[in-house]
Amino acid sequence: MKRLGTLVISIILLMNFTAAYAWGPMGHDVVAAIAEQHLTKKAKKEIAKLLDGKSIVYYSSWMDSIQNSPYWEDGYNKTKTWHYANVDKGLTYQTMPKNENGDVVTGLEFLTKEMTENYDNLTDSVKVDYLKMIVHMVGDLHCPMHAGRLSDLGGNRMQVKWFGQNSSLHSVWDSKIVESARKWSCSEWVDQLDRTDKNFKKSVMCGTYEEWFVDTVEGAARIYEYVENMDPERRNLSYQFVYDFSPLLEDRLLVGGYRLAYVLNTIFK
Repeated sequence: MKRLGTLVISIILLMNFTAAYAWGPMGHDVVAAIAEQHLTKKAKKEIAKLLDGKSIVYYSSWMDSIQNSPYWEDGYNKTKTWHYANVDKGLTYQTMPKNENGDVVTGLEFLTKEMTENYDNLTDSVKVDYLKMIVHMVGDLHCPMHAGRLSDLGGNRMQVKWFGQNSSLHSVWDSKIVESARKWSCSEWVDQLDRTDKNFKKSVMCGTYEEWFVDTVEGAARIYEYVENMDPERRNLSYQFVYDFSPLLEDRLLVGGYRLAYVLNTIFK
């Protein structure tokens, strides 16, 4: 009975863990890998020192992974709501009800302030954890369904089919669309996306977290409008959806990567 109880608890934890995902591992890896290409020498040096030689790509999904570990209950369960900010239809980030535990915007603002204004007072272990969280959360900030509606838990309650298989709209943007859009490795994603000119990079590598999140809210609204214009009984998302939303997907991964580099270069300037 004890083993059965442990199994049930593990399944429940896994279900909660899956629902919390934004990009799956591939999406987070791509964002981090693009960012890594645009780090300053000083940022690379300081990051390598903190991460004991490992890359930000290695830890890009760390913040999701800790949710199933004792480490999570040892203090980081308070960051559960820092992966998203749910914006209902007709509202904006400014007008939506704010979660008292914080969200992806306020969480990033707190972490960045700590890593810039309070850096010398942080222990090395806290610096490492905050760095890993920033790497992950900037990716989350650019995932459309992490600006999904509060009324359906960021698309988790909106049921669709993905190539004929039952899914939720949130799950489609976790990893399914990344995996279906291109059968590329992480390095191939980076090589194909990171080809823009300096003017574009300059235009997106600036601004605030709240300003960046506005773009994500707009992307989420486009996705909802698309799906809600379909017959509720026939919401089978497949090749046409991939074709229509691949530009948004690629933009979110690329811009997320550039902005992550901007954040880390600012912290370690």
